[in-house]
Amino acid sequence: MAIQSIQKAIDILSLFSIEKPRRGITEIAKSLNLPITTVSSLVQTLKDVGLLEQDPETRKYGLGSKLFTLGMIVNETLEVNQRAAGPAHRLAEMSGLICRVAIWDYDAALVTLNATPRDAQFLAPRIGPRVAAYCSSIGRTLLAHLDPKELNGYLKKTKLTPLTPHTVTRRDLLRKELKQIREQGHAVNNQELSIGRASVAVPIFRSGGNIAASISLTGSPEKVLESDFENLLSILTVTAQEISREMGYRPESPPVNIGQRKTA
Repeated sequence: MAIQSIQKAIDILSLFSIEKPRRGITEIAKSLNLPITTVSSLVQTLKDVGLLEQDPETRKYGLGSKLFTLGMIVNETLEVNQRAAGPAHRLAEMSGLICRVAIWDYDAALVTLNATPRDAQFLAPRIGPRVAAYCSSIGRTLLAHLDPKELNGYLKKTKLTPLTPHTVTRRDLLRKELKQIREQGHAVNNQELSIGRASVAVPIFRSGGNIAASISLTGSPEKVLESDFENLLSILTVTAQEISREMGYRPESPPVNIGQRKTA
């Protein structure tokens, strides 16, 4: 019974998002198909320990400050963030683009680090913290290195919703894309996640050769995919290799040459 209550509490917390930060008891009960009395009791307990908070005017609930504190602890102690923070911020300043680091989180790319250049001349759309993997360069890099069984499970259960007219929604084309990403060592997103934004991403490896995270540069399609592409890919790759070494990765052979330019 206690384990079931914990699972229900987790389900309640998982309902909240950037798009829907406040929810009422009845709404939560309907969403989870649970009795109102059960939800009311669990929500009160979550509120008492600081995991939820209640708006005094609307009486609706939102995530509490305790979760923010716990999230900050995870963010500050996550090894890839510790290793990548300095290089990512240097790369953002060097390129003039937003640099992001993400890890795999069940069925999406979880952005754990954002580095923005101080003199950025653009405002990027709000991305994350969880990003659809199938239509982002940072996510497809992670997908390309998943265990085949896990990848098959992801493709089977994930609806490839078109977020823009450019989003790839055919599973056969996505599989082909992921195979190419693994072979060439980088992924490109050309306005599939957001109109007017493109990105390029490469993997970060840990000791033993497994992928630990992915790192990307984001900006306008003209900046990322045209004249600066080869240079951006080069400095992004070098940065990822630096972080990988800090993560304990020691490749048996020298890094392969940077792949050919890809714009699709």
